[in-house]
Amino acid sequence: MIVTFGSLNADFVFEVEASPMAGQTIAARSFRIEAGGKGANQAAAAALDGAKVAMVGAVGRDAMASGLLADLARAGVDISRVASVDAPTGCAYIEVTAHGDNRIVVAAGANAQASDNLVDDALLISASSILLQMECPAGQVERLVRRARSAGVRSILNLAPAILPSRRTLEECGLLVVNETEADVLAEAVGAHALAADLRRVLGCDVVRTLGAAGVEAATAAGDFTLPARSVAVVDTTAAGDCFVGVLAAALDRRLDIRSALVRAVTASSIACTRKGAQASLPTINEIDAALSAA
Repeated sequence: MIVTFGSLNADFVFEVEASPMAGQTIAARSFRIEAGGKGANQAAAAALDGAKVAMVGAVGRDAMASGLLADLARAGVDISRVASVDAPTGCAYIEVTAHGDNRIVVAAGANAQASDNLVDDALLISASSILLQMECPAGQVERLVRRARSAGVRSILNLAPAILPSRRTLEECGLLVVNETEADVLAEAVGAHALAADLRRVLGCDVVRTLGAAGVEAATAAGDFTLPARSVAVVDTTAAGDCFVGVLAAALDRRLDIRSALVRAVTASSIACTRKGAQASLPTINEIDAALSAA
């Protein structure tokens, strides 16, 4: 089982021809409200790929919360450990251009009240992995990584957004997943080059660095390697990274080796790029299997 500790957001998505310049007002081509949040997206991606997933986080006592939880439940995620708190549900402004690129601004809201206490010891030791991001308070993430290490549970830390936890947390996590921007921020902070192999050399944990259209590189105990991206017609990259991380966690939960798990994650994220939305773009286990078979 995968325990996901992370954010749940209502995404306010604006499709635009191009991003506005400072001081410029533009008209959106379309607007929609969707379920999102890095934690929720990754939990849904893992569940849709067949993993048993428990979501842990916080939402407000408002209309947005009920929709987010319903969408997660439909994806097969256990939502019984999501707390309702006296704060607005987290929200994100997402701007998607005609080329499929995106810009995202997040208001944490209830996510700022997510506590590691929501993950009791019984839940933690029942997990194969605990999956974390940086949209919840860094101190809570740090405590969960420490607790997971003590319990012998693998922690998968997606350093997104690029908010740095303590050096000890980085060294104690089982697998660190970063994109190019996050790798640059991390490398400067720890005195390394922004390459998976050098980050692993300095921190000691396994590192996966995603490279967008250039694929992915990994530096792990099983060896260092790169994998190419799949060529697709990109529609929306909003959930591509979250899809990648969630499916990677699901594949590792099924005890695939790291290379096979990454091939599956790359395939899944390529499918997500061809669809609009965050959780709405996530592929099912059958769709991922079909794409792998056709490759």
